[in-house]
Amino acid sequence: MASHVANLEPRGPGLFEASGPNVVLPCSAYLPSGLQVGAEILISGQTGPNYNSFSINLCSDRDLDHDTALHFNPRFSQGKVIRNHQKGGAWGGEETEGTLPFQRGQTFDVRIKVTQPGYQILVNNAPFCNFNHRLPVESVRCVFLTGEFSVSKVQVNTGQSFPGANPYQQQPFPGAPGANPYQQQPFPQGGNYQAPPYSGGQGYPGAPQQGAPIFNPPVPFTTAIPGGFYPGKMIFINGTPSQNAKRFTINLACGPTDQQDLALHFDVRISFGSDKNVVVRTHKKGGSWGPEERELTVFPFSPGATFELIILAEPDKIKVAVNNVHFTAYNNRIDLQQINHLQISGDISLGQVRFQ
Repeated sequence: MASHVANLEPRGPGLFEASGPNVVLPCSAYLPSGLQVGAEILISGQTGPNYNSFSINLCSDRDLDHDTALHFNPRFSQGKVIRNHQKGGAWGGEETEGTLPFQRGQTFDVRIKVTQPGYQILVNNAPFCNFNHRLPVESVRCVFLTGEFSVSKVQVNTGQSFPGANPYQQQPFPGAPGANPYQQQPFPQGGNYQAPPYSGGQGYPGAPQQGAPIFNPPVPFTTAIPGGFYPGKMIFINGTPSQNAKRFTINLACGPTDQQDLALHFDVRISFGSDKNVVVRTHKKGGSWGPEERELTVFPFSPGATFELIILAEPDKIKVAVNNVHFTAYNNRIDLQQINHLQISGDISLGQVRFQ
């Protein structure tokens, strides 16, 4: 089966994308470094008013003539989605549970998340099904798209950006050999923060181990920070704002709820009230909000686009990088040793959270 090749261009650390006229069906998109647990694939497309079937396939080579770890095949005429695999030309048992989440003539997003037990598949940001691994995930080298639909975007997050380089070098503890004293920066000026953060939030069972990734945690997400928060500590967050995202929030908290002191309230407002493409940084102490900071040189978040965010603790400030580029620094108003929980809420799905 002949197919066009869509070149996945780098868009950030571990992030690759092909879009628009570069995606002609049938189409093969080779994965730059294969797949691993934590990887994520996004297919954005549209069906036609009379279309009957299309398929998204994770293959060992360019098409269905090769081993296929996942065959995802919506069939409008049958009102169901077939999930299957094939090895050596032989197909396995079909899985068809669930109603058809697609409509003729409508746009859609299919997001495939690679987890330890299998593939978690979301349609239009709603969980649709899970498909357990039948072939090793390492065998997947290509995304093959075919059938009756048009593709606007193929995006692949390889899941390999966390262990790689980041813009922050681990800082020595004050007083360590060769360490320079840190100078405290003046507090920023600004009006009082009025809008409260999201309330509530369900805890994620169990505290993670240092360095052990948490894959696909539910949102709202709250977890203890293993080992506490201290200079040199880093938090890595892989997330994707929903297609209709208005706002999401990351808190460094002094307890498991947002009723306690917040050392950093990092509030991303894509379109919230009168705020558009704004990131509010502030803190809360004793129930009172501090001054807010809004200055930006770039707004690195957009609906449906996966990002990598790194939080670094320093003796006098908390630094944040997005997609391997320094984004902002927030001067400490609360002692680092009081910070013991991470909270994430709002219009976002999480692929991975890791502490180092």
